[in-house]
Amino acid sequence: MSVDSMIAQMERWLGTGEPNLIQQWYRDRNGSAYAYNFPWCNATITRAAVDAGEYEAVCFGTDYAYTVAHAARFKAAGQWHAMTNGIKASGIRRGDVVFFDWGGSSEIGTIDHVGIVTGVSSDHRYVYTIEGNTARLCARRVRTVHEIAGFGRPKYKAAPKTTTASGSSSTSKRPQVSLAKLIKAFKTDPPKKGTPVSYPLVEVVENALVAERLLAKRYADGHAGTATRSAYTLLQERYGYRGADADGIPGMTSLKRLGKAHGFDVVA
Repeated sequence: MSVDSMIAQMERWLGTGEPNLIQQWYRDRNGSAYAYNFPWCNATITRAAVDAGEYEAVCFGTDYAYTVAHAARFKAAGQWHAMTNGIKASGIRRGDVVFFDWGGSSEIGTIDHVGIVTGVSSDHRYVYTIEGNTARLCARRVRTVHEIAGFGRPKYKAAPKTTTASGSSSTSKRPQVSLAKLIKAFKTDPPKKGTPVSYPLVEVVENALVAERLLAKRYADGHAGTATRSAYTLLQERYGYRGADADGIPGMTSLKRLGKAHGFDVVA
């Protein structure tokens, strides 16, 4: 179990409307006070934490529906970070439990909503989340500093160790994107018809481009087509490349920067 397990369980509920099984599950555990269509954003966090095996880390062994109480528990444990210094300085990152105040304060007592952080944009302008009970759905959202009151940082379990071919152990389960294979796909896929997948990990990069709001989700299909290459050009320009250096073909420096922000590593 690990932060990735928590994210995976939140992703499992994407698209869920209301009333829903999360509400029913929480009601079965906590009684009739949670009857009818009660607000379920924090119940979603609780359910995901239980299913991910991270109930102690995320919820301190307590079911939460009330966001203020949950944030206060993080503060009591010394794991609360008020959003007073901006996204970059705060150090908010993937796996943090992020709390929102629509009034724009950083006060725990005025918190309205909660979600889980899946990533942060490379320019630190946006925080990417999954949230239950947002527009009556469980959905991905893009948030700005003005909406964030603060975040709790769970003490997640370490990822399970895996043994490499050489016999050494590793705790990394991050995708390993080959730059050489990616470049080949970017050069050979666009002229082809349909959606050939010449290198499966193209989709990892495409999903990062979607998170950066440079590529439409429907194009994140593993086919490094013209839309994907155009999106990568925009990324290069965002990173300060110009002219021939912003040709839409990934390079080691830009790809590593993208991977650092979105959870994958780069090999030659």
